[in-house]
Amino acid sequence: MKKTLMLAGAFAAGLLTLSVDAGGAQTPTQPAAVPDVIQTEPELLNFPDLLAQAEPLLDKARAGNGSASVTLAHYPGHTTMLSARTASGGAELHKKYADFLFVLAGGGTELTGGTIVDRKDGENGEVKGRRLEGAVPRVLQKGDVIHIPAGTPHQAIEGPGQTIITFVIKVAVPEGQQ
Repeated sequence: MKKTLMLAGAFAAGLLTLSVDAGGAQTPTQPAAVPDVIQTEPELLNFPDLLAQAEPLLDKARAGNGSASVTLAHYPGHTTMLSARTASGGAELHKKYADFLFVLAGGGTELTGGTIVDRKDGENGEVKGRRLEGAVPRVLQKGDVIHIPAGTPHQAIEGPGQTIITFVIKVAVPEGQQ
């Protein structure tokens, strides 16, 4: 007889579904979809395991528009994600969230500040645009961490042949401070 257990992120900061047979042997299966549930238990994050989980995102980014990401978990006040880029992105701004980007592999440039060109305001305080003008370039490489405060325009730039994998923490800004 088999039963399925959901184990929170000790491996790769995600949720992993394990099948357990009557003898207690565990066989990993595909990562489960992250439920829309707030996680409240402590979680050990291991960067090599996060990187291993993010590697397939590079293939997805290459096959698509140059960007792929996955939400790992939701916590009170913040969310964790993995992101992979193989091409530059458009400008963006999050009114309700600050971003912490931890570079796990590769590198690129993050533009911050300036003005969003062809600005389009979206739902939930999200703003998109074609590019930034007057922004400050910040070169990122493996091991770097950048904090982008809520309300700060930013844009990821990848040069030819560049890729970047980041562990992202999106932190909600308390109501009234946005």
